Amino acid sequence: MINGKNYSLKVIKNDQMVNSTRTHSLRIFLKNLRSINWTLGGIKVYMRVSYGFKLNHKNKMETFHNDGWYENEKDLLFAFGCFNKET
Repeated sequence: MINGKNYSLKVIKNDQMVNSTRTHSLRIFLKNLRSINWTLGGIKVYMRVSYGFKLNHKNKMETFHNDGWYENEKDLLFAFGCFNKET
């Protein structure tokens, strides 16, 4: 692997982007995750965790990442735990 994890987050309410964050810092990313006001309703969140470049099965450099869209806090935090887990 060439570089560390990158975290991206997009918060969308009523089909308009409310917040967008991109960082290498886990602390800043978690602060932004906790600041989402889920009680407003109608919120969708796109989260992406990139792990950097690795060699794929064809021996070529490729970006590896996990991402997804979430509509509730429980699913978002569960996915973040899975994406951020060290193997």
